[in-house]
Amino acid sequence: MSVLEPLKRPRYTTGQLLTAADFTLEQNYFRDKLKRHNRTLHGFGIISGLKVSTVSGRIIVEPGLAVDCEGNEVVVDDRQTISATSDHGVVYVNLRYLEVCEDSIPITSDPGGDLAITQTSRIRESFALTVAPENCNRGHRHVRARWLPCGQPHELTIAKLRQGAHGWRVDRGYRPPAVK
Repeated sequence: MSVLEPLKRPRYTTGQLLTAADFTLEQNYFRDKLKRHNRTLHGFGIISGLKVSTVSGRIIVEPGLAVDCEGNEVVVDDRQTISATSDHGVVYVNLRYLEVCEDSIPITSDPGGDLAITQTSRIRESFALTVAPENCNRGHRHVRARWLPCGQPHELTIAKLRQGAHGWRVDRGYRPPAVK
């Protein structure tokens, strides 16, 4: 979605037949409006928390909140532990926004009642943490204390790790993007 693309929302009238498409359009209107607000006014990066540390070869990510380049709010609600296995001497901890479909409900069945068709009825906003050899923030500009988002879906790099004689350690010289 372009930063300046006009948004469209439903206009309800009495007696109007509403379909799933109408409700989806309404949800998308408010979601796109918030994402555009986040991208244009705040940029992308860490809002709070998401401190990364290492203990006994494990990577610990503390709870926190970030905004990705699309404007999605990414919430890590609990301390996360992941492992790093790489042949590279330097790796990056990356955070990605995910939507998970859940709560299957029956939507129809055949006349005999033997075949029930189900569909998920909820979308839970979630995240994924990965360790990779590339910095996903590379190529993004930092202007007037704000990181400029590209508007494309990709991971947000929140830490850089270096492998030493005693395992992985957080590179304190790396500064992840931050929302001010």
